Amino acid sequence: MNIGFCYENDINVEFTFSPLSEMLASMHVLSKPEHHLDRMKWVRATTEEMPDKLLEDIRKYGSITNEWLIVMDFSVISPYSELCITDALKELEKLSLYKWNRVYKPYDKSISVEEKSNIIDIMKRYYEIVFSHEINFLQPFLIHTIKREIKTYREEGLLNRIDKIHERIEIKETEIILHKNKEYRFDVKKLSKISITASTFISPHLLMYEDKGILYLTILVLMEEKEETVPADLVNLLKALGDETRLKILHEMRKEPAATQSLAVNLKLTEAGISKHLKVLSSAGLVNKVRQGNYMMYSINKDAIDYIPYKLYEYIMR
Repeated sequence: MNIGFCYENDINVEFTFSPLSEMLASMHVLSKPEHHLDRMKWVRATTEEMPDKLLEDIRKYGSITNEWLIVMDFSVISPYSELCITDALKELEKLSLYKWNRVYKPYDKSISVEEKSNIIDIMKRYYEIVFSHEINFLQPFLIHTIKREIKTYREEGLLNRIDKIHERIEIKETEIILHKNKEYRFDVKKLSKISITASTFISPHLLMYEDKGILYLTILVLMEEKEETVPADLVNLLKALGDETRLKILHEMRKEPAATQSLAVNLKLTEAGISKHLKVLSSAGLVNKVRQGNYMMYSINKDAIDYIPYKLYEYIMR
């Protein structure tokens, strides 16, 4: 839903709020709670109240939804961004599998009819059991927050304020640079619109999406005091990388997938030893595995490798 607009020096900025987006952001937090230290009180309270099967399904389907961030891409697209959650879910259910997989395509992934049906079912159950109560408070709160932001944007200037959305956003003259796993550069004059929303769940991420000349950005709204602990996924990642043999295994797989047997031969180690190291790398999300006949083939998760500097920055610099 549209909350307001700003226009300055040929830059058109639209401020919006999507209830569906906020619900999916909360599912992302439940899917990967250890990374969202300023939502841990909410996670603990919510998981105590919700059915174990629902939480299990949210986390299970995190693996094929990129922790629900892929599905969140729907929430910035009309008509889903303008609809209440129940109506948006009905429209997503009617949407063809082909159109679902068009959203999945940029992630080099696809889903089946059964997986689409299960994703919708999980979202419906989560809304009915958990989020229908949350949105009654969050929607007016975030709309009020966004209206205050509109006033601030008008006072400070659009580009000056966009620069403050996240510390990994950089403004150079009329260019917006987003520092994530790589640099994403956008010439403001070539964008038809900048769309800005707000979320209480997505911190510490720099959330962005670009489609048809529209750049979508999200303001992080903090609801809780950040817990003074290190994200468990970051600790596991650094532990996995802090071993010479495991680094050699990753280097060995840099060009193509490999089986335990070939890794053992090339690195002059036992298969049992290689298997232990692969288990650690897999737990940290650094390798993927697929069975091919009698062999389990392991390959580097290139996205995970690309995001290592970003994950470090997210924790150390926030």
